[in-house]
Amino acid sequence: MASKWHKALAALLALCMTAGIAGCSGGESSGSEGAGTGETAQTGQTAETSETESEPVKAGYIFHGDAAEDGFTGEMNSQRILAGTHSSVETMYIDNVSISDFEKAVNTLADAGCTYIISQSPVYTNILASTAGKYMNINFIAYGTTVRSANIAAYTEEVFQGAYIAGMAAAYNSHNEKIGVVADTDLLYPIPLVNAAALGMQLVYSDAELVTAFATADDEIETAVNALKNDGCDVIICYTESRRAAELCEQKSIKFIDSIDHSADAADYKNMLMYFCCRRDSYFLSEYKKMTMDTWEGDTFTGTMANGAVTVSDALPAAKDGTQKIIGALVPKVTGGLAYIFNGELKDINGNVKYLKGDYMQTTEIYNMDWYVYGVRLLGNYRQPVTDLVENTFEIHYD
Repeated sequence: MASKWHKALAALLALCMTAGIAGCSGGESSGSEGAGTGETAQTGQTAETSETESEPVKAGYIFHGDAAEDGFTGEMNSQRILAGTHSSVETMYIDNVSISDFEKAVNTLADAGCTYIISQSPVYTNILASTAGKYMNINFIAYGTTVRSANIAAYTEEVFQGAYIAGMAAAYNSHNEKIGVVADTDLLYPIPLVNAAALGMQLVYSDAELVTAFATADDEIETAVNALKNDGCDVIICYTESRRAAELCEQKSIKFIDSIDHSADAADYKNMLMYFCCRRDSYFLSEYKKMTMDTWEGDTFTGTMANGAVTVSDALPAAKDGTQKIIGALVPKVTGGLAYIFNGELKDINGNVKYLKGDYMQTTEIYNMDWYVYGVRLLGNYRQPVTDLVENTFEIHYD
């Protein structure tokens, strides 16, 4: 008699095939053309050699986290460096910048000659909008927003697309139909991400539960992971700034899915099922080209699986047999725009109908979700109040 896992696999494949999806993901999606620009190293070099001997364009990055840490901010910084190898734009950065110190960081970079400033956290959205009006001689690129202006270009990412696939893979590898997620509310779209993971989970088990804990600092993350484990979660999805959640799951032999790029070190994690992440170097390179050609303007870019900015790995050795088949069936559906993650009847956490069967959530509605779908259970918010008492003198970092 077939096991319940084989039955679940057969049902999932039938569901995806009914939607016209077949085959596998064929490996990890490439971010090399993630911004939809088709930029290559050769293109970047051509732009560089066509420039005059005038003063180089300078762009400054502002990071909320520590660029030296091997996590979300470190990943952002690596992508900055990668894009810079194909452009003459001179880049620098200041990290560990609080919201209250954002304008001070802008002023520091402006004094250093930066005419372009890239903010690299959605927590800066409000302060950037007010600051940009005071520095009309500076052009800004704002991560995590869709609001643009004459001197603000906005770019955002639908990282919840990767979480949808992660939720399905997590549920397929769960023995007790209880999945955990530890999420940092300082990262992009935490509520849509949790909801997408829950909806992906329900592709496997309609009555499965996604237990959610919020944390930011490493000690908070440790508390959250322990709480999820004690609650009975046997698979955890990690959506955090640092790799602490992944490291804890590895130490505690908990199956997990991470939201950080592990293309270089996946083999070091014996309990990781897969990972999803965002790659931005092609987008940065595209913006650098506009800067050097003096064609830059405040526009809006959205990173998705379709343009390669959001990417999903293949199933890793820790995953149950059949995981790759269901990932391979769902990835083309999401990439091709056929996976309407937030359409149809949607109920909130209490079972109240929020959208009817024929409804389709608009993009702005998804981005601004402030409610959780049915199947999500909030375990706790383990974030502690942060008091910014240290005077930040800032250090500009150069390559």
